[in-house]
Amino acid sequence: MLKRVRFSVLLGMISVVTLVFFESNFNFSNAAAVVYLKPEREIIVRNNEVRMSDLFFNIAPNDDRIVASAPRVGSKLMFRFRDLENFTRKSKLSWQPRSKRISRIITRASQEIHPEIIHELLEKELSSRLLNYEVELELFNTKKRLLVPDGEQFQPEITELHYDDRSRLVKASVLILFKNSEQIKIRLTGRAHPLIAMPVLKTHLNSGDIIKPHHIAWRNIRVKRTNYNTISSVKELVEKVARRPLMAGRMIRASDVESLKLVNKGDFVTIQLRNASMSLSTRGISIESGSRNDIIRIQNPRSKKILEAKVIAPNLTIIQMPQNIIPN
Repeated sequence: MLKRVRFSVLLGMISVVTLVFFESNFNFSNAAAVVYLKPEREIIVRNNEVRMSDLFFNIAPNDDRIVASAPRVGSKLMFRFRDLENFTRKSKLSWQPRSKRISRIITRASQEIHPEIIHELLEKELSSRLLNYEVELELFNTKKRLLVPDGEQFQPEITELHYDDRSRLVKASVLILFKNSEQIKIRLTGRAHPLIAMPVLKTHLNSGDIIKPHHIAWRNIRVKRTNYNTISSVKELVEKVARRPLMAGRMIRASDVESLKLVNKGDFVTIQLRNASMSLSTRGISIESGSRNDIIRIQNPRSKKILEAKVIAPNLTIIQMPQNIIPN
């Protein structure tokens, strides 16, 4: 009888333990998953939508649902405590915030379009479609940043372009097309400046340096920056001497250079007297300095007579005599 009682008590205890274990397993399997809010105050998303995994940690793939559309580039979207709590409740997730004074700001990952891309596009259109010469475009509203979604392939397209000849004002509308996103339309205003090709130096030159052909390059410069004193041809630069230090890339004025002196005042020079049938040479003292093709005065050291001769080389001058005239 005692053994039967003990066996019944033992069987009852096993039943109770089995029931408790089954109940605990049942409650565990039906418990909501615990999630944790991401610590960043501002969260950056790269897609067109905002998902639970953008806001919380420990989100299972089945619970990673879309909660909102991502804001446009340059805009922000704020989720306050009630919004976050509502997201977790709808997803049947467990979230235990430490405070109700929490919020998260959503921004769209973006990249900036370099202004030069728009500059080059508008300048090319102005020069080829409306004008027959090169121009430099000065945009007025360049402080505004041009943002597009990060990773998106974009293509700017000019939809409107107007130019006023008198004021040289330009008005344009540019449409930026995306492969997987919305379009962005911007309006730009500016002024077009006509350009002219001018010779400039490739490298810096010091005072006294002689300008050679390999020193010279061409650069487009605004027409209004040039004047009568600006050198506009290579011939005006080659074999000229820099009167002062010259900077690379800058316009050169006629007063910045001077001709190379082939004859200096007081030097002995050779005088050649030529015509078609003869050539005579003598020596003299130059009374003044001269460059190539300059006419200078030369004194005969014996007779003290003054002659005028043309400089053709260093310390070499020439007097072209008429045919059939022989000097005494």
